[in-house]
Amino acid sequence: MKKLLALILTLCLVFNFFACNKKNTGNESNDDTSNSQNTPPTAEPGKPSAIVVPVYKDYGRGSVNFDEVTYSRPNLATVIEKFDTVTGIIAENSISVTEQIEKISSLEGDFATVDTMYSIAEIYVYKDASDSFWKSEYKYISTNYPLYTQAVENLLVACAKSEHKTTFENDYFGYSLNEYVDGGIYTDRVVELMSEEARIENEYSSLSTDTVEIVYSSLDGTRWEGTLSEVYAMAAEKYGINSREYSNVCIAIDQVYEQKLKSLQKPMYIELIKVRRLIANELGYSSYSYIAYDNMGYDYTPNQMIDMLCDIGLYVTPVASNLEFATFQSYFQKNRQPLVGREELINVLYNLYSKTDPELSDAYSYMLQHGLYDINTAKDNRYDGAFTTYLDLNNSPFLFMTTTGFAKDYLTLAHEFGHFADGYFNYGDSASLDLSEISSQGLELLSVLALKKNLNAERFQYLEYYTMYSMLNNVLLAQSFIALFEHLVYELEYSHITEATLEAALIDAFETIYGTVPTEGLSLSVAVIPHTVCYPFYVESYVSSALVALELFFMESYVTGKSGNGLAVYMDLIKRENSDVTLTEALESVGLTSPFTEGQVKKIANNIYYQIIGKNYYNSYNDLTGAA
Repeated sequence: MKKLLALILTLCLVFNFFACNKKNTGNESNDDTSNSQNTPPTAEPGKPSAIVVPVYKDYGRGSVNFDEVTYSRPNLATVIEKFDTVTGIIAENSISVTEQIEKISSLEGDFATVDTMYSIAEIYVYKDASDSFWKSEYKYISTNYPLYTQAVENLLVACAKSEHKTTFENDYFGYSLNEYVDGGIYTDRVVELMSEEARIENEYSSLSTDTVEIVYSSLDGTRWEGTLSEVYAMAAEKYGINSREYSNVCIAIDQVYEQKLKSLQKPMYIELIKVRRLIANELGYSSYSYIAYDNMGYDYTPNQMIDMLCDIGLYVTPVASNLEFATFQSYFQKNRQPLVGREELINVLYNLYSKTDPELSDAYSYMLQHGLYDINTAKDNRYDGAFTTYLDLNNSPFLFMTTTGFAKDYLTLAHEFGHFADGYFNYGDSASLDLSEISSQGLELLSVLALKKNLNAERFQYLEYYTMYSMLNNVLLAQSFIALFEHLVYELEYSHITEATLEAALIDAFETIYGTVPTEGLSLSVAVIPHTVCYPFYVESYVSSALVALELFFMESYVTGKSGNGLAVYMDLIKRENSDVTLTEALESVGLTSPFTEGQVKKIANNIYYQIIGKNYYNSYNDLTGAA
């Protein structure tokens, strides 16, 4: 079981690791290659209709199957009281230091229970956002979590001020308590504001097809009011569910729903930015970015990130534009994305990792054997994306994914399994968000190369092209755009936070990344997505980690002229011995380059072009294969 030190990395933030997909809240991804006019099947003809589960193997982790994990609402008032009691004992110093450490250790079970129940509630909310029980449980834990955080911090402050501080550091925590010597930062006012922050996040997450009511009015005077499913039912009753009229009116109903959703989301987001500005003010920061950076474990500064984002606009955008018109547009017009059934998806990746690496194979087998996943097709109120979390009490990760039925599902599952493997090898201890995202994006890209032996030529080429297209447009450019927007809006003073100033920041960010003025007005809705609402400054980790993941990809694919050892380097990186290692230290230890190194963005952009075209885009760059 993890010690209390794990909480220090995420004092006011419990986050899962997400693939870069859209959620069931009406947010659109910039993915025009999905061939959404196709209807994906549940399984392909002639393909296995059942998931192949490996022969059971005892991995010595003491885990149980997920369907045997029980949920019980943690009594946070009681848990807080326990922490307060131990804090008093430390402050009084009336028992030996050994006994005091035993008292601290006795809280580990409560710590693991709270975080595990939080994760379970979140899993079930994402399964069905309209489920009133799980909505209530998730709201209870998330809105009370700041009070719990305050109690944990009070304990750390007591330990820092104790005459036994050094003993606590060496014999229990394993890190310095110096930052708590002068007291904590989670005052009653900060906790109040964080609870308000959690309330808004919950309100946003609760928006779904079963909770948002719409009014549909047609030209013939028809007026229907209710939830999306209720209005659908009214249309079906009038026109018949198999009629052309029903299909057409459902498109119009969907548009009304999307508009209503956006009208509800925007004021929530603006209110949330204001609350976070107040939190930053209360803690003495000039921007909320510094708080988020501490929570994410970033070891670089916001200014370093902004410089890198500007390099993305300078070097990646020209390459993306060139490939869009020279290659991608023509290819995706001629080639439809292959269909992939759920069972085939899971089985193909099991076979892949079985042949790729024995340790990855063990982790995947462990996931299948214990049912530590929920991989299913989309439905109303289900989270339309993917994430991975860690269940402390079960000592295991858990993978959630909503499939699309298309070949890109291979990439999403490989991405999330990278997070799963990270949690499996490191027992849920994540050194930083960047390293966690390198685990996922790195395995996603390396899996594409390995799939060449498992897929026919048509499927592999589509995946290769889609991967490079997606990395350029959906990750490096789109996420940089949103990341830069976040930096701009969190710099605003409280009185300047309005819809107009946020939309102005959106335009500034767009111009910086894409190099042009948007042809149409940008709506704030494009930036109001689950990541920016619930996990501020998360999306920029996609950019920094993608640059590292691409370096691994090019090592494995020989583009850089190296020995094809990308997977070996990846495994060395993901299996960290030190959970406190920084991104820079971790990369240096395995010979990888920091994404903040001067010239690295240009080099990666050039390599993407070389991967597709076979020659350099930046001809003056002479340390690449083919440029000599």
